[in-house]
Amino acid sequence: MQLLLSSALVALVSTPALANPAWGLRGPTQAYSSAPAATGTGVAVVPVGVTPKNTTVVPLDPNVMNCFVTAPKNLLTAEGLATPWLLQPPCSMTVPAQQSFVEAAIFDPESGALGIYHPLVIDAGKTAAIPPVPVFLPRNAVVGIWLGFNGGILKMIDANGLDTNNSPLLKAANCINGLPGTQNDVFGQVSWCNAQQWFAAANQGVAQGKIVIPPLGKDTLGNACPTSRSFEITDACPSDNVPTQYLLTNNGKTAQDTALNQKLLAAAGAMVINNASDEALLANILDPLIGCKPFQAPNLDNLGTMANALALSELQAAHLQAAPVGLVPLNDPDCLLTADQTLSTTKTNAYRLGVNQLVIGPATTTNGTDPTGITGALQPYCNNMVAVQPPFLKGFQTGFMNQASPAANVGNNLFTFLCNRYLMSLTQLKCPPAPFQPVVCTLDGAGVATSCTITLANTTTPAVPVTTGTGGGANGTTGGVIGGGLTGTNNGVTPVVSPVTSPAVTPASVCSFIPVATPTTMTTKWGGRHRYENQNRKD
Repeated sequence: MQLLLSSALVALVSTPALANPAWGLRGPTQAYSSAPAATGTGVAVVPVGVTPKNTTVVPLDPNVMNCFVTAPKNLLTAEGLATPWLLQPPCSMTVPAQQSFVEAAIFDPESGALGIYHPLVIDAGKTAAIPPVPVFLPRNAVVGIWLGFNGGILKMIDANGLDTNNSPLLKAANCINGLPGTQNDVFGQVSWCNAQQWFAAANQGVAQGKIVIPPLGKDTLGNACPTSRSFEITDACPSDNVPTQYLLTNNGKTAQDTALNQKLLAAAGAMVINNASDEALLANILDPLIGCKPFQAPNLDNLGTMANALALSELQAAHLQAAPVGLVPLNDPDCLLTADQTLSTTKTNAYRLGVNQLVIGPATTTNGTDPTGITGALQPYCNNMVAVQPPFLKGFQTGFMNQASPAANVGNNLFTFLCNRYLMSLTQLKCPPAPFQPVVCTLDGAGVATSCTITLANTTTPAVPVTTGTGGGANGTTGGVIGGGLTGTNNGVTPVVSPVTSPAVTPASVCSFIPVATPTTMTTKWGGRHRYENQNRKD
């Protein structure tokens, strides 16, 4: 799908001209500044509105779900890219549900070259295990930055504690953390800087033939390979988070995940940590299993390798995804107003622009199917998920069942994970019960899917009316069967009670699963993610 370019989007943020336009190592690593060293279990910080002399020690707290991350100065320049972002206490990169990640995409409008860089996030008060790889940028290169988070809310601030609505630095970099201009409104886990401007430049590069997007290709069943907007893999919160990975040492320091750093930090017990991302689930796990290849570009911090990226995935999906298209719906939890959790066309549009999607518009058909996803309406989105995703999952059921689950708190293998994720999405979006739900999963007492069945045609009896039950819904009090009904229902199916060894819990939000990592020879640290519920939000 070709995107219409607005003249308002061509005001690009460009980097200063450099002597060498080549991308790669700058030579001797330049030093960078960081916050004071940690003291005991806390970190000395300067609270917002307090002068530097009045510092205080903030103890780390692994139970905190909402965190602040400080952006470096000149974050869209080569110097800024190689300067770590600072995760502020009480949060720490050592806590899986507090880990934060950054992705940068670079486009050279003159040559059409693309590159991906991974700015590092470190704990405030620490230094990097190994300083970030410096990078050269071409003259007039356009840089876009996207952030992902494994917890509830990640709020971007500058060195003075000012957020994206109040910081001159972040405003100049076109940083968006939620509904622009509305104080304390946030998307949640994601944010970005100069994203809309980067996509405008890249879309123009595609139109000019400077960027050649690779074809989707066919999977092993002969179907078009999925994109991030394919209903084969969409969930309640599509197009969120980034496939960035870091190394975490046993002393709590982080480094970019490069081949050299893996060797240098092996003795320090370095593990790969990563961000739970729709883009990573598709590119790192599903694509290799079904015979597909993601759109990649040179990895500028791990030279000689190629990188997946949200920016590339969304660029390809915008131009090649056939109908039906899974654009971000109005009911996406990230797009609900933070203050009262109501729908917002303006906020949904702000989110869509950050991931290269068309803004909300009138339907292109009169039958309510919305094949382009332009309206953001709930019913067409739900209908497309029910129609498209179960056949895809059933087609690869055997292969998926033989793969480990990327989230043990959701399913006991990849197949049950994907099925439960699908059902949880319908619940979280508050989709009306489907006349016939093809997917049914058996859950244990902790809400983990232990087995799932997919029946693609209702050849027996009409769908049983949805009835309220205590065991079969997403919020059931015992292990049971979950179908496609609303939260707390059992779809008329008698719950299959599983042995309960611990109190049952509500499954995690579909927007927040354990991160998926690219295969590596090093030990992978699977970070837990727990999406915030409304009562946990502290904006």
